[in-house]
Amino acid sequence: MAGKILRVALIGCGRIAAKHIMAITKKNSGLLLCAVADTAPGAFDKVFDSCKLSLKRKHQIKKTVKTYAGYHEMLDREKPDITSITAPSGLHYSIAKAAMLSGSHILLEKPMSMKASQARELRDISEQTNRRIAMGHIFRYFPVVGNLQKDVAAGRFGKISHGSVIVRWGHDQAYYGQASWRGTWKHDGGVLMNQCVHAIDLICWLMNGNAIAANAMISKRFHDMEAEDIALGTLKLDNGALCQIEGTTNSPPGDHEAAFYLLGEKGGFRMGIRRGRPYFDIRINGKKKNLEYFMKEIRSRGLSSLLSLTNPHAGIYADLRGAILNGKYPIADAKSGMMSVESVLALYLSAKEKKQITIPLAKDFSSQEMSEYSFGSMS
Repeated sequence: MAGKILRVALIGCGRIAAKHIMAITKKNSGLLLCAVADTAPGAFDKVFDSCKLSLKRKHQIKKTVKTYAGYHEMLDREKPDITSITAPSGLHYSIAKAAMLSGSHILLEKPMSMKASQARELRDISEQTNRRIAMGHIFRYFPVVGNLQKDVAAGRFGKISHGSVIVRWGHDQAYYGQASWRGTWKHDGGVLMNQCVHAIDLICWLMNGNAIAANAMISKRFHDMEAEDIALGTLKLDNGALCQIEGTTNSPPGDHEAAFYLLGEKGGFRMGIRRGRPYFDIRINGKKKNLEYFMKEIRSRGLSSLLSLTNPHAGIYADLRGAILNGKYPIADAKSGMMSVESVLALYLSAKEKKQITIPLAKDFSSQEMSEYSFGSMS
């Protein structure tokens, strides 16, 4: 079983698809890219050309890949072991449902869906069909993160006081202008749903809790789009800890940063990535533990794990493949996708209704219902 090759089909050839193609076709991945579907003619060729592969390797890969205009036909004909979904967010639910019901496991880019009930339904279908869902929550696959989460859960950092997450992932107006769905409430959402959802997933996972209440304010300051480009919020977790959230796409596009902080009775840590460079500061009982955690990472996952920042999607695929072959669940599973979506939707609903929102939501809610929200003047 360990040497079994799993066939992968890709739906959607946007910018993120290149990372998926590179991860799938990585040497010794145990995966074969068998098919690609996109409604735009030539979309696969365009994204494939952007992949950093030798001409010889590209020629080899292209010989095995069939292209389709529609994903239903592709699923029927190819019967892939894994379907990777990188289509616009508003299409995630319908494609993921069709793929699982056709018998395929899925790797689903964030967010899981744009509606709370749809996220729950996808989780339920996954359980009923015994099909695995691996979410594109890339931060869970970064070096050191997994060992930190285990130690927080084991009590090494003591009782958790609070945490915070900052996502300053700037985009210019051209980013939102390149596709009609970007920045829309129906198909994309704003900074919370697009840029912050996997950061919110990570901080809750690290804090060993699930969000049970949300408060938020949102605004639109610099961009011409439907949804928000700045959001501030707080989450209360079921273990009593609090989490502060800041997300914006208003920062300089060349200075992307995602930062995380956790404080416990016995210690805490700061970590993040800025301009592609990771940083860590881990302290327990006043003593710095960076080296200890780097050595623990190397022992548990090998030296190559420290290079996973170049394409964390390779880690997601390896984890999903192992989960399928060994009957386990991925690190970022269906529950993580459902919980992160519901947390974001609760933050949106809090901003809309100007009050604290309980999680799980008392009534169904979708990002599209934010279309009634008024930002007021941008001046």
